[in-house]
Amino acid sequence: MMWPEVEVLISTTYASAGYFEVSVVFVFFAWLFSERVMAMMELMSTKLYEACSTPSYNGSLKQSSSSLHHQLTQYQLRKREQIAQAKSLSKNGGIGNEHFPIVDLLRVETLGKIRRRGILGSIFPVIRHCSTFKKYEYPYIYDSVLKDESVQQMVENTASEEAFENGITDPDGIEKFVERQTKRAAAILTHMHSKLSDLVLRIGSWVFYKTLPLLFTSMSIPQGQIEMLRKAASTGLPLIFLPLHRSHVDYIAVTFTLCNSGIRAPLVAAGENLRIPIFGKLLTGLGAFYIKRRMDPVAGKKDKLYRAILHNYMTQCMQAGHYFEFFIEGGRTRTGKPCMPKGGLMSVFVDAYLSGILEDALLVPVSVNYDKIVEGNFVTELTGEPKKPETLMSALKGIWTAITSHYGLVRVDFNQPFSLHELVRSFQNKVMNKSGSFHIAPSSASLYGTDIIHEEQRQLVDSITRHILYDCMQSTAVMSTNAVAFLLLYYFRNGVPLSKLTFALDRLRDELSFSKKDTGFSGDSKDIIEHAVSLLGPGLVEVDKKDEDVYYKPVSMLPNVLELNYYSNTLVSHFCLKGVVGRVLLSLTADQRDAKVAIEKVVDVSILLCEILQFEFIFTKTCQQLNNAVFDAIEEMTMHEILTEVASHRSGRLGYGCPRNLEIIDDEDEDFIPPDTFYKVNLEEEKLLFYGRLLEPLIDTYCTVFSYLLCMMDQVMPEQILVKELLATVKAGLDNGSIRYAESLSTDTIKNCMKLLEKWSVLECHIQDGTKVYYLNPKYESEEMLVTIIGKVELFRNRL
Repeated sequence: MMWPEVEVLISTTYASAGYFEVSVVFVFFAWLFSERVMAMMELMSTKLYEACSTPSYNGSLKQSSSSLHHQLTQYQLRKREQIAQAKSLSKNGGIGNEHFPIVDLLRVETLGKIRRRGILGSIFPVIRHCSTFKKYEYPYIYDSVLKDESVQQMVENTASEEAFENGITDPDGIEKFVERQTKRAAAILTHMHSKLSDLVLRIGSWVFYKTLPLLFTSMSIPQGQIEMLRKAASTGLPLIFLPLHRSHVDYIAVTFTLCNSGIRAPLVAAGENLRIPIFGKLLTGLGAFYIKRRMDPVAGKKDKLYRAILHNYMTQCMQAGHYFEFFIEGGRTRTGKPCMPKGGLMSVFVDAYLSGILEDALLVPVSVNYDKIVEGNFVTELTGEPKKPETLMSALKGIWTAITSHYGLVRVDFNQPFSLHELVRSFQNKVMNKSGSFHIAPSSASLYGTDIIHEEQRQLVDSITRHILYDCMQSTAVMSTNAVAFLLLYYFRNGVPLSKLTFALDRLRDELSFSKKDTGFSGDSKDIIEHAVSLLGPGLVEVDKKDEDVYYKPVSMLPNVLELNYYSNTLVSHFCLKGVVGRVLLSLTADQRDAKVAIEKVVDVSILLCEILQFEFIFTKTCQQLNNAVFDAIEEMTMHEILTEVASHRSGRLGYGCPRNLEIIDDEDEDFIPPDTFYKVNLEEEKLLFYGRLLEPLIDTYCTVFSYLLCMMDQVMPEQILVKELLATVKAGLDNGSIRYAESLSTDTIKNCMKLLEKWSVLECHIQDGTKVYYLNPKYESEEMLVTIIGKVELFRNRL
């Protein structure tokens, strides 16, 4: 039996020990989750992840210590190299300079000014970040649109037109049509409007922080661009984000970047096909407002009520302070090349400015590029099959496929914002009417009153959208898969050893760097190639080992080559003007022994080829003269010794005889006379042959479509049947060898060629029984006239 004093002492000691244990455990966990230790643990896990995810990793964790040490050492060297480059770049300029360290948006630590305060902030940094990033008010716009005077007037006008068509003239009968159109207006707006919510943005950001790393290794953006956007937002002007459209992930990437960088999230124009159960509601909370792909349900009859509501809704959202985002191409590109811009939604903002509703706005070109797109490919649509509509089941299946696959890196780029006010002022001289004054159309003209829209305003919108699209294209970072696919298809189509492909990639990177084209990858070219090939997969690139070297060969058969071509087209767009000049040089010297050309002839024929391919590429900014850009390309070819000057004198004539009054040439260039300089063409130069090959698939398709015109004499063909016939003709050309590259099989290229022929007034079309039909212009219903047209494109169909 213990003394009472001793028993109390022992029990007190035990209690103190318990408190001490708890204190020790608490301090240990606080230290464990401190910022420094967390950073150390993350670095260790990153190194282990890098070591275990190299291309040679076979899924087993059993690696020798020497192998692991070697891989960690290589990782450290690459990391040090990247840090050194970032430091040297950051020393070269302040805010506004494009050279900034890269921020990985999927890691909250890299977003700047993020601090883990307290234990909860250390344990749950993503939750803390998503709950504390800058909050904005997002006004809800609905009732005011339906009550707007212009919308109510359009309801009455539509009702009156419908009553007249049905032979109703009495007031009671007309009133029923007014009630019907009023209900329809409410239904249109209910399906259209957005319910952008700060709470949904925060929850969505947390979900994306947890799911996007399952798909992508990183989603990066230069730090300087974030600072640039913050400066633009501080002006108080509405920001209009205009991205290129490659993937459905584009919607997420732009909004995710903005709201997690402390910038107001925009309203996003989305196709009505995405308004599917569950996901459609979620996208609405993230800012989506839905518009129809085809605004006019009856062919040849404009749905003025729908257009009025859309125009008014966007205008009121703009006045309420909302930012906007819409894809300037309309739909996603199926070929990897930017599509020609659509001016419908841009016309709303231009009209609001011209009408005085909008004082100014900042237009922000955006591009998002991927190592690999989550949609897989678009080869079925390119080969003529119709697009499958989005459904709930297809969305669920797509999400499951995505989270169980890996798609490499994502690069987001925001270009320098343009003032809408300044753009309109700079383009007014180009779209002035003959009286010298710029006509301001009424606000109803931009989107739904197209019967009275003035041509100069249409040209103004077109000039702005082409300018923005060109900047988007130039700011698109080249990903590893773009570079490797490009080299394999246009340099090493018959296969290449790794050593030679590595050297070629080094040269390409140098050339891109020289032309200030950014890349979305860094490190050793050998590692980049292995990374790209693993993402492209064996269906696109064959890998074989011969004589202790690895050989790569592109899969050039249909339909695989169309997917590989998708990735290479990012660089084809970059080199398109050099491809034009290279093709022209080979065409002009095809039958010459001395291979000598006059510079003015090269320029004029290059402009002709640019006109032929005007629906494939935008070769220059709208404010830039095309022939000056051609001269720049020629000058660069002299640097590569493709061309050597042999003689020079002034010529009094204007040019080779090709038209100078193209829309893509500035009117001020009408009196420009280039120097009559002669150049010797080095036909053995590898780079010339490379440039000449770039456009061959497109030219073969155009030649096929042009030649098919001879079969259309006295024919009226529905669009769908005509496209199928042309696809079959291209396939026959591939089978008999008259067409060399399988990439020529593309519905997009065929339709672009049809647009060109329609613009040239060779083909005409109209709506018949709800179907678009094509037929020859009576002027070209003769073989002689058609042969002349066919000869324009056949000039460039020389074989290399």
